[in-house]
Amino acid sequence: MGLNVKKVLIVDDEKPFLLSLKDGLSANSNEYQIITAENGREAVEVLRSMPIDLLVTDLKLPEMNGFELLAWTSRHQPQLPVIVISAFGTPEIEARLEKMDTLQFLDKPLDLQMLQEGISNGLNAGGKSFIRGITLATFLQLMKVEKKNCTLKIINSDCDAYLYVRQGELIDAELGELTGMDAAMEIVSWNDSEIEMDGICRRQEDVITLSLEHLLIEAFRLKDETDELKRAEAEKAPTPAAEKVVAIEEGESVATIHKPLANILTKLAAVQEYAIFDKNNQLVDKNAGRCSLGEVDLANFDKLIIALADDLKNGGCRFVTFNSVGRNRYVLLHIQQYSVLAKLKPGARAQQVGAEIEQHIDN
Repeated sequence: MGLNVKKVLIVDDEKPFLLSLKDGLSANSNEYQIITAENGREAVEVLRSMPIDLLVTDLKLPEMNGFELLAWTSRHQPQLPVIVISAFGTPEIEARLEKMDTLQFLDKPLDLQMLQEGISNGLNAGGKSFIRGITLATFLQLMKVEKKNCTLKIINSDCDAYLYVRQGELIDAELGELTGMDAAMEIVSWNDSEIEMDGICRRQEDVITLSLEHLLIEAFRLKDETDELKRAEAEKAPTPAAEKVVAIEEGESVATIHKPLANILTKLAAVQEYAIFDKNNQLVDKNAGRCSLGEVDLANFDKLIIALADDLKNGGCRFVTFNSVGRNRYVLLHIQQYSVLAKLKPGARAQQVGAEIEQHIDN
């Protein structure tokens, strides 16, 4: 066996099946060596004891199941390419998984030729038919298919978050002060996350009612929009003076001053609707199309904000966020002589929206 021969770890609880795979793949012994393990705990021991170039695992394993094994690899060997063996059930589920991520999975009964091709793709590291490690979105999709119950601790840089899964559906989430849908939309779009798994769902109430599939699609759509906006802003020339929001000078038209602010709000991916009011709480601009905010009486908010500011001895408030009964999130900002009321898209963070608007104004 040559020095450049790579090692492939195959994990399955059926010993005759493992032996048959090892025998069937022996024709490729000049390319890779097959190592086997019969449960997740044994697989971890192998991964700790020698360098492995590709992991092939079933999800249904004794002692330490496939999900716990994948969570372990996400923490300790995140660059390890992975192929999952599982009975996904329907072509529709397979198509959804392929669309959502670059996961390679193989159905049982296993086709030897497909396994050979999968191993070759994974080891050559050239295509999208396998993943390096398990992304959080993929992990959640697998859990939905297998209808698992668990609590996931998600570690991203120095930030910890929690996802609560019952029967494969995400029912609640926690990220600092954020909970429910707002927290989930932020967490599931993280890159390079570490996953720790507790086999018990430690929440009872269904705070999140959106299906996992739709939640993932919406989270990544918002992320793509935000990334695209950031790229566009990085590429464009510095903002001309005419596009900046500046203090109104005597004799200047109100109609021309609030337009740049409207342009900023229109471009923000996180803003679903907005309305701009003058110092007399009169509507001066709003988003194109349907807008449910133009008829709001801001005088009621002003009374609350003034009382709150006086009580806290903090002076004027920069912005206030609040949720409606329908779980929509809103932000109210005071910008120079204007008030802006904005309805945010699901998962958008009010503080980030406020900071982005202020950044545009300061530039």
